[in-house]
Amino acid sequence: MLEFLYRQKRDQTMKYVFISLLTLFIAACSTLTTNMDYDTRYDFKTIHTFAIVHKAKEGENTLTNERIEQALTQTLKKKGLKESDPKDADLIFLYHTNVQNKTDIYTDYQMVGYGRYGGVVISTPRTYNYDEGKLIIDAYDAKRNKTVFRAVASDELPQKKTPQEREAYINEVVTKTLTDFPPKE
Repeated sequence: MLEFLYRQKRDQTMKYVFISLLTLFIAACSTLTTNMDYDTRYDFKTIHTFAIVHKAKEGENTLTNERIEQALTQTLKKKGLKESDPKDADLIFLYHTNVQNKTDIYTDYQMVGYGRYGGVVISTPRTYNYDEGKLIIDAYDAKRNKTVFRAVASDELPQKKTPQEREAYINEVVTKTLTDFPPKE
């Protein structure tokens, strides 16, 4: 009986360790990076309302813009802010997107030759092309005519095949980008 309980406890522990390692591995694979900047003299405790304003550039994907605006609205409401008309809002949130094709060069080392005396190591340069997406979110105080908060997210854009996958990805990016909004003094 004790042996059975010991095995069961060990199996539960192994499951926990496996899930923890898997979670760390998946998180380590993410290329999403975020950073923020803000006015340290600005009193973010006075913020109660927000508005989102975006002037689309020619050729921008309106589906993506709508998803970003929806994610921004949901995230800011979860933080206790209320949506308002832009002329009455404490802060106006503006966002900009950019996609740029990038190339990463890395070196692959291979052993060539076999036999009694070993072989030679040859380095082979390889390239990797990908699209890097950037989302910039600014919080603008219209009464003071200045930007008081900026957050930037950069990521290697993953291929999302369905609208639901795209929406979930944008929600994740916006949530992570605004994790530290409002800044804690």
